[in-house]
Amino acid sequence: MTSDSLWMDCKACRKQVSVNAKSCPHCGAKRSRFRALKWIGGGFIGLVVVSAALAPDKSDRQAASVVGVKVASAPLPAKQTSFISAISDYSKRFNSASNELQQSALRDQRRGAILTALGTQLQADGWIGTLRKLETNGDGKAVVTVRLAPDLDILTWNNALSDVLHSTLIEKGTPLYATLMNMSVGDKVKISGNFVRADADGIFENSITINGAMTAPEFLFRFNNISKL
Repeated sequence: MTSDSLWMDCKACRKQVSVNAKSCPHCGAKRSRFRALKWIGGGFIGLVVVSAALAPDKSDRQAASVVGVKVASAPLPAKQTSFISAISDYSKRFNSASNELQQSALRDQRRGAILTALGTQLQADGWIGTLRKLETNGDGKAVVTVRLAPDLDILTWNNALSDVLHSTLIEKGTPLYATLMNMSVGDKVKISGNFVRADADGIFENSITINGAMTAPEFLFRFNNISKL
């Protein structure tokens, strides 16, 4: 008995032909063993082409992503932008200086730029940053550091002795202390307060070396308010 799976009809003469035959032994007509594969392959290619045509352009997706970031990020206050710009500008100039005399002169110039950016009250109102340190000293007072930009921090003292003249540590029992109890390092925050006046930089800078002061400054700050964004 002939197995149906081994035979098929010739497309030309309709007679039985082996599925392995390259041509019909009755009429000589050739048959393609890959016709079905061609149809499948063609259909797949067509699907890829249609998908590519309908897919959004990569640049459009990137643009949409950038717009999303801009919308999600709160704009910085103008005074904060000017302050950050001055610090960044003089950091680059300092790194390009040829000798220590030039570096010292640049620090003096930066002092003027800082005071111009901050104004006479040395005040920051509604500035935006990231909570980088939230600790307590030996007396339980809050020690805080907020990062305003890469390599630019504002902070309290971390010990009572250094803070005697400046009163930057945050006292227990105050509303600000209570607010900080519900925050964590890494939180995006909005801050207000005042810088501490000083001669070398116009405002008190906490680094030991001039290199640290100019390239990764840490400015002393009296926080009046810190709120989480």
